[in-house]
Amino acid sequence: MKANEVVTLSGVSKDTLRYYEKIGLINQPPRSINGYRNYSQSVLEELKFVKLGQSLGFSLAELKEAIPHLANPKPGCPKLSAALSKQIDRVDTKIVELKKNRKTLEKWLENNLALAAKN
Repeated sequence: MKANEVVTLSGVSKDTLRYYEKIGLINQPPRSINGYRNYSQSVLEELKFVKLGQSLGFSLAELKEAIPHLANPKPGCPKLSAALSKQIDRVDTKIVELKKNRKTLEKWLENNLALAAKN
């Protein structure tokens, strides 16, 4: 597959694709005789994994470490379990922070409405 196809199918920009290659997040594609990159289906799987991981709050560094295990996952892997547990803790912390923020916003809204009612 050419880069344009990968960009269309994966939903990442060409710049993002090149950046991921540069930092070694995805496997480097072989080049054809004319110098074009020739991406395999596995790159699409890597990109889907990265997008999903990012949506769950994992950093690119954390995802880079996991990419090699995509082709040969090991059930019950302690490293994976630890990473998932750590991310669950981060999500729980973020939920607590968001709940505090919501309470603050509600208080500000209440104060704003009270001030408006006085005027």
